[in-house]
Amino acid sequence: MTTKKTIEYNKITIILIIIGIFILVFSGYIILRTYQSQNSLLSIMTIPLILGIVFENRRLSSDWKDILLKITIALALSFFAFVPGKRERNYSFENHIEMWPYFFISFFVIASVIYHDKKIIPKLTEGITLLQSISIIYWIIDIGFLNFKNVFAYTLIAVGLIFCVISFIYAFSYIKLTRNSRLFLSIWSSIIMIIFAIDHIYRVYNFDHFVDYKMLNDGLNILQYFLLGVSLIYIFQNALMLFTYLPDRSSFYGKSQMKEIRQMNKTHIKRYSMDQIKISDSFLALIFTSGIYYWNYKYQIMPRHTLIWLIFWIFPFVIWMKEIIIEKTKNTANKV
Repeated sequence: MTTKKTIEYNKITIILIIIGIFILVFSGYIILRTYQSQNSLLSIMTIPLILGIVFENRRLSSDWKDILLKITIALALSFFAFVPGKRERNYSFENHIEMWPYFFISFFVIASVIYHDKKIIPKLTEGITLLQSISIIYWIIDIGFLNFKNVFAYTLIAVGLIFCVISFIYAFSYIKLTRNSRLFLSIWSSIIMIIFAIDHIYRVYNFDHFVDYKMLNDGLNILQYFLLGVSLIYIFQNALMLFTYLPDRSSFYGKSQMKEIRQMNKTHIKRYSMDQIKISDSFLALIFTSGIYYWNYKYQIMPRHTLIWLIFWIFPFVIWMKEIIIEKTKNTANKV
């Protein structure tokens, strides 16, 4: 038995070594062709984007071996970018080099989603949905949605405000969270995140300049790509959690799809925490985020999509700092 296991292990090791050599050689050839080309084939902004994905993987798993394994798998699969397309008459290796980083990023995100599965469906709370609702109101105002003179726009705003009001009611009260309310708030959270994701991706890839200083613009651009990389795993997961509810062409809400929907409903309910947040924390979220959004709306300090994702990232640290300050104050009072 030991001999068979040893032989199998050696075979796997040899296969991995061969794959590793192939990846290194082919990657070297791509870099060489990129260097020789007169065109700019690889965008430098893919670096902060990939670093953002690596950063979030590192946060989800402290084992660098797991991250390297996902990178290796994604890198190996990304070479499918160089397979000629069915309608491609004149094969251009340079055109395929331009597509290659995006294949790698896509497979890296998919590998991360599959590997972490349950970890990337974090527990939602009333505080998170409150933060998202405040952000969507700011987004609606800043994007100029209120200036659109059509029924469709007003209908969307009205529906969105109803969702926001419900999330506000739960955040600023101690009304018990039911299964239906948790399902409702979880789906609302996914909808908001997809809206922000679409806006963020569009704005990042169409970013020209925001201020007159090149260094600040470059810094903003790097930050935008990094935040996009950090959030890509969750964007993909939220998309999966919403696509289940879209009608299936083959069955159109048939038995199999309804079964999937019921299962997804359970996932939404399960991820929404029964723990209710302090009303004081809700007020802190409202004051902190509204204040920052107001000043940004008035003075245009940074692009709205970048600020929104920054708020999602920063605010948990604000709550954490608040708890530390309260704890230290209590300890000081007890000593006195």
